[in-house]
Amino acid sequence: MKKLLVCLLSVLLAAGLLLTGCAPRQASAPEAEQTPAPAGIYTPGTYTAEAAGFGGTVTVTVTVDGEKILDCVAAGDGETQGVGSIAVEELPAKIVEANSAEVDAVSGCTITSKAIIQAAKAALAQARGEEAQSAAVRMTPGTYTATEYGNNDYLEVAVTVDESSILSVEVTKHAETRFLGEEAIRRIAADMVEYQTLNVDSITGATITSNALKAAVTKCIEEAGGDPSALQNPVPPKGGKKADVTVEQADVIVVGSGGAGLSAAVTAAQGGASVIVIEKMPLIGGNTVRCASAYNAADPEMQAELPMTDTLKEAVEKAISETPVSEEHARLMADVKAKYEEYLASGSQALFDCPEWHALQTFNGGDKVGDVLLIRKYAENVLDTLKWMLSLGTEILPKISQGAGALWQRTHQVDAPAGTGLIGPLYDEAVRLNVPIITEMRADELIVENGAVVGVHAVDAYGSEYKFMANKGVVLATGGFSNNKEMRQQYDPMLTPDMVSTNQPGATGDGIVMATAIGAATTGMEYIQVYPLATPGTGALQGRARKMSGLDDVIVVNKEGRRFVNEDARRDEFVAAIKQQTDGIVYDINDSTIVEETNSFGENIETLVKLGRIYKADTLAGLEEQLGMPKGSLEQTVAEYNEMVANKSDPVFGRKLFDKPIEVGPFYATPRAPSIHHTMGGLRINPDAQVLDQSGKPIPGLYAAGEVAGGIHGTNRLGGNATADVLTFGRIAAKTILGK
Repeated sequence: MKKLLVCLLSVLLAAGLLLTGCAPRQASAPEAEQTPAPAGIYTPGTYTAEAAGFGGTVTVTVTVDGEKILDCVAAGDGETQGVGSIAVEELPAKIVEANSAEVDAVSGCTITSKAIIQAAKAALAQARGEEAQSAAVRMTPGTYTATEYGNNDYLEVAVTVDESSILSVEVTKHAETRFLGEEAIRRIAADMVEYQTLNVDSITGATITSNALKAAVTKCIEEAGGDPSALQNPVPPKGGKKADVTVEQADVIVVGSGGAGLSAAVTAAQGGASVIVIEKMPLIGGNTVRCASAYNAADPEMQAELPMTDTLKEAVEKAISETPVSEEHARLMADVKAKYEEYLASGSQALFDCPEWHALQTFNGGDKVGDVLLIRKYAENVLDTLKWMLSLGTEILPKISQGAGALWQRTHQVDAPAGTGLIGPLYDEAVRLNVPIITEMRADELIVENGAVVGVHAVDAYGSEYKFMANKGVVLATGGFSNNKEMRQQYDPMLTPDMVSTNQPGATGDGIVMATAIGAATTGMEYIQVYPLATPGTGALQGRARKMSGLDDVIVVNKEGRRFVNEDARRDEFVAAIKQQTDGIVYDINDSTIVEETNSFGENIETLVKLGRIYKADTLAGLEEQLGMPKGSLEQTVAEYNEMVANKSDPVFGRKLFDKPIEVGPFYATPRAPSIHHTMGGLRINPDAQVLDQSGKPIPGLYAAGEVAGGIHGTNRLGGNATADVLTFGRIAAKTILGK
């Protein structure tokens, strides 16, 4: 009877408000402390719902009695450890304490918090017996806009809705990378409209862009008056497991669609072979599409304007005067000496370089443990590979530089964001040649008949089995194992699981596992390179203030504003020096002469400044103040460096690389820190890219190219050598298969 009177009073009160022309005021979000919900609003039990988090689906399970929340548990394996994981741990208790899902987000992890709150709301709606999509019909029709920072710049998003549904999702402006963020935008936007949900999985390999788009669309739905928790139905499976094994056949089967895989595929197709490329990731490009596109090659025509200093001459003379460690090393030294003597006799003042000198520096830079014959094959072919890429449409900047850890000014810079200037032309040529590239197809076993590799067994995203049979050969181009935490720690225990990597998530050593299972040999697996100048926290390569990847016009300083290392040193020496600095954080310092609107990854420099990822000041003193450096320290360091440039000599650290002084404001500082970057070891191959067995003999039908193969870089890869390596040996593998 008492409940009936309360309900009647509520109806009369609402009617009175309507008669006086007053609409009920919308309630504001409750604070963390809430009064208990009225008795009997829930059906006792346990309810589960999902929402799209930062790194994937977040699941929330609530247990209720008739009037309150008894328990709440959240799970989200894809959420970032130390960030989103904090919300997963903390928010459920707050929901129980408040007896409501209307709680504040955890600071610093808004996206994960919102997902937990949305999923909790949906689960509680189930407990109240409400339809999961009921709130979606209460949107105000129209087009709503929002912005969210993606991987390279802000995404501008426009969402059009009617009363009950999402009509369109458009990204009206973005700077995301082709094949990565751009593809994620296309897929996620389409799924949101088709399936009327915000609960769309992030695209692996483009998580940052995926989450930025989902966050922006969520903002638009909220602006339209909709409740994002009501738009959380999961996207249904788009396929299913086939009962039978599907068999495909081609002359050449390529496993992996990065630079090595696509260069092999295109070369084979240009030679008249039929080719199938399979890729386990949902996106193509491997590490190549996200690299800095620095490409080493001795190129006398482009190096003609670079001077040969006495310091550089001393470097050559020292290298050709050492005691050789092998006959092959002695022959290589003799060949460099002969070329160098010809150069001196010519009277040239331009920078000395040749394939033999590139090979000797690669061998020496890897502590003389690489395979000299492999290295020679590499150095002799990289310029031809570059010219081939230029013929396909790759564009390069007109200036040669020296990449970080490159040791010599032979680094060509591709003029396109990240690695799109390499993968783009290869992909376009593959399409022109009708080469199928099958994504989300994970190779797990090599098929061997009569001692020869004749194909690959693979599984798609739905568990269906495939056999890709090769008439002429299988090329493994699966990349390295930087993101296989167990494997990398097996070979280098210092690389703990918490360490970040520059690599794409698919770099897990699959090709090495498959090949060693049939008796393939490996080499140098313990040699794993850490890149010195990555983004602190994420390990990403991008985020810098300069267009060129080289350090020609850059110095690196510590938090005290002082240089601490020779900037043209080997990468391992650079990393060791950084680890000795305060907090392991250092700064790229450069002036405005090498800064353009965007950097080599397509990121807008002014946007990065506004976000606090790059520091900018009109004066060096202003930069010191922003960075909290001792007064006058950076000014003194730059003055000392500028004097070194004038004298072409570094008496403190022995830097050999001098181009222009740092003197034209504004000045820029980019925070940098080491990140796991490249696994130098891998399958043992010969100069024809054939995979060798334990006795050193080629395994018939099996080839490898790129980071899956070892033997070229020794203990330490020179900066700018990787891109040239993967593209060159991809071509060599295809040519060997075709008998060319």
